[in-house]
This record gives sequence, C-alpha cells and structure tokens, in this order.
Amino acid sequence: MTNSTSGSVVPNRNKRFQVLIGAILVQLILGTVYGYSIFWEPLTANIFPPIVTEAQYLSLGAESVVTGTIIVENEVARSVELAKQQGILKYAFSICILSFASVMVIAGRVQDVKGPTIPAIIGGLLMGSGFIYAGLMTNAIVFYLAHALFAGVVTLLVLMLFDTFLGHLDKESVIVRYAPMGIMTTCIVASIMLGNQYVGKIAEMDHLLLLWGTIGFMAGAGIGFAYVCPIAALVKWFPEQKGLVSGIAVAGFGLGAYLFSQKWGALGYIGQQGIFPFFIMHGIICIVGITIGALLLCNPPPLDTVQQTKILPESTWQQTLKTPAFYLLWLMFFSGAMAGLMVIGIIKVFAGEQLVMAANEAGKILSVTEKSDLMLKGAAAVGLLAIFNAIGRIVWGFLSDKIGRTATFVAMFTLQAGVMFFLAGMKTEATLSIGAALVGFNFGGNFALFPSVTADFFGAKHLGANYGWVFTAYGIAGVVGIAAGNFAKVLTGSYAAAFTLAAGLCLLSAGLAIVLQRMHKPSKE
Repeated sequence: MTNSTSGSVVPNRNKRFQVLIGAILVQLILGTVYGYSIFWEPLTANIFPPIVTEAQYLSLGAESVVTGTIIVENEVARSVELAKQQGILKYAFSICILSFASVMVIAGRVQDVKGPTIPAIIGGLLMGSGFIYAGLMTNAIVFYLAHALFAGVVTLLVLMLFDTFLGHLDKESVIVRYAPMGIMTTCIVASIMLGNQYVGKIAEMDHLLLLWGTIGFMAGAGIGFAYVCPIAALVKWFPEQKGLVSGIAVAGFGLGAYLFSQKWGALGYIGQQGIFPFFIMHGIICIVGITIGALLLCNPPPLDTVQQTKILPESTWQQTLKTPAFYLLWLMFFSGAMAGLMVIGIIKVFAGEQLVMAANEAGKILSVTEKSDLMLKGAAAVGLLAIFNAIGRIVWGFLSDKIGRTATFVAMFTLQAGVMFFLAGMKTEATLSIGAALVGFNFGGNFALFPSVTADFFGAKHLGANYGWVFTAYGIAGVVGIAAGNFAKVLTGSYAAAFTLAAGLCLLSAGLAIVLQRMHKPSKE
C-alpha cells in the first residue's frame, strides 16, 4: 500500500514543476502585451500624415512637403495633434485589454471543463494570427479579407437575432423559411458594394480599424484564452502556496514587456526591420512558444485533490456572482488595474516627454536629435516597469501567503496611491526610473493576489470561470485608464489629473480590502 501511494505521488510532485515551467513560458509570451507602448511612434509614422509647424513648412518649401502633410501653427499645436494621433492608436491597447478580460470569462469555463492545454493552444493561435495579420496590412488583399470576415460576423449575428425572435414561428411560412437566405444574400451584396467603395480608400482609417481588430481584438482574445490556464493548473498543484506559485507564473507575464523594451529585443528589431516585419515575426513566436508551453500544462489527478490538507469552499460562477465579496473584489481589481494600465500604456512616451519638459524648463534649446534621444530614453522606464512588474508578482504573492491577503492588499494599494500622486512631478531619469519601477512592482501584485483570493473565497475547482468574471474588472480598467489618460493629456497637456484619480481609487481599494475581511474571513487570513 505504501509503495503504491508513493509511486503515484512522487511522479506527481515532480510533474508539478513541469507544469510550472510551461506556465512561465506561456505567461512570458502573453506578457508582451505590456510592451505595446513601443508601437505608437513607429505606427504613427507609418499610418498618419506628418505634422509640421508653419515655420518648418516655410523653411522646407512647399515642394519638399509630402502631400497630405498637416500644417499647424507652432510646436504646442504640433504636440496636441500628435497626442491625438497616438491617442487613437492607443485604443488598440484598450481593445486588447477589454477583449482579453471578456474572452477570459468563456475561456475560464472551457479550462474548467477541458483542462488547460486546449484553450491555451487556441489562445496562442489567436494571438499569433492577430500579429501576423497586422504585419501584412500593407497588402491590399488583407483589407478585403478583414472586410469579408467582418461581413461574415455581421451576417451570423443577424441570423442569430432572426432565429431568436422569429425562429419559433411556423416553419411552413414562406417568409420564415426563406428569410435566412434573403438575409445572407442582402449581407453579401452589401458587403461587396461597401468593399469596392471603401476598402483601401479611406487612408489611415483602414489601418486603424485593422489594428484595432488584430493587435487589439484578436490578440486580446488569444491572451484571454491562454492566460487563466497556467494559473488554474498551478493553484491545483500547489494548494498551500497559491500566492507564491501564482506570482511566479505570472511573473513571466511581467517580464514579457522587458523583451520589448530592449535594443537587443523587440525595440531593436523594429528599429532595424520596421514595425510590420516585427509583427509577423512576433506572431510566429506567439504560436510556437505558447503551443509548447501549453503542452506542458495539465491538471493534477484526483488523488492529489483528495490529499489536500484543507477543504476549500467550492462555488460555481453563478453562485459567485450572487455574493457581495465578488463585487468588492471586482472594484478593488478595477482600481489597481486602472492605475497600472494607465501608466503602462503611455510610459515610454510619458517618460520621454517629462525629460524634454525638464530640459525646456531649464532653458535648454534642444535640437531635433537631442529631443529624439530624450524621447528614446523613455524605453528605459518601460524596461524597469516590466522587471519590477515581474518581481512584484512574486514578492506580493509570497507575502500574502505569510501575512494574509488583507494586510498585503492594504500595503500594496497604499504604496501605489502614493506613487501615483507624485508621478506627474517626476522629471529626472532617476525619479522616473523609481516611479516606473514602483508602479510596475505594485501593479504586478494584483495578478498574484486576485487569483489567490478568488480561490480562497470560491475554491479551486471552478477557478477558471470565477477568476474570469473577477478579471472583467481588468478589461474595463484598460479602457477607462487609457481614455482618462488621453483625455487629461489633450485637455490639460498633462497626465496629472488622471494620475490623481487613479491614486484616489487605490486608496479606496485599500479600504475595501478591510471591509472585505470583516464581511468574510477566507481560509488564508
């Protein structure tokens, strides 16, 4: 009996580290989403017409200015126009985050039923295809394929609505019988006419819509399918160290952006090869890397579940949505995610602008090259934020296992609030580096703490679906955070107001963590 037991348990003990390796690999590639801020400048140059001041226009001469160039009054107006252009591009990041969180609700349920491997592979295919598609946008056929796909989705939705509202009617009716064929014919004719009229003929709008649909929606959906799989598997393999293993796994997600921010990584590749070839290469890496990691994932056998020392409460997602604890967790996650995503989406440009502003305030007259060099230094902030994002996931996860979730939440949210209050006033490389590191450190903690506390409250059996619903807060925060940052920048010329709002929400979350503890004390408190 002893031999049999040890023979079944030891391989499982060894196999759980294989699962950990697969989880880190999957998360490392998924985390490249946090490096999106390096896309905006090269995409702006490739998609939008150039912007010049009236003085530059006169000095260059009309014959030297590219057709379609936007001419503005001065440098201030040029900065405002550039902020508008990049603000529109940044919504690809918002759409990606929203798609990520929304799809995770479905993917979590699939993971609970089918296990982690299948949804993770689906995620890799979706994410990789999105980037490859975006990389081919200079080819006109891509726009037609995108238009055809969109038309097909619209047709399907119309047919579903018809079936929902009229499907119960008598099938012998000629109208009911042939209406679906009429709907399809109408949609096909309309899509062909619109395609010939508009596809490839509305300049930057074509590219924007394609970007929103590829590196936005498709890539986000891929991340949503794959993200929850490693976490759900690890929580089952390591029931006594949920915070730590969740942190280690999602630390890979935090490090993904670091690869983007280095000259030897994505940033250097984009500088040498261009943004569109990079998209294709990254898409291939996503498909191959995530698939390999997914094949290493699996759930533990029932024996390990029976041998767990503590019996966790098990709640289906329907039951979870009926509890006040879910809504408090949702609000807490929203606040913490909004603060971090607001900074992640703009950190490279923000850090560069702060350095340029400091130089101007010091009375320096910067040449175009000097200004470009200062803007490029913003990439260092991206790298630091990414590294400390990964470190924070491990540290906060470890602390939560030792001192409890509530104390860890209060410390993390309070520290993040303090950083956000002072971030807009940081104008040196040293302070910006410290600020970016702390924002990343605290933001990363969310992704170790929230899956752990979700398992504490609602159990591990349905963690995929339950955490998927909690994670919708992250999707909403991505849209609100980027919108708030863009609005503040265009309206006031600074991100200060948006940062202050985020700081206040973090303090609110610290208070909600205490309320949550008093309402219901989970097993690891």
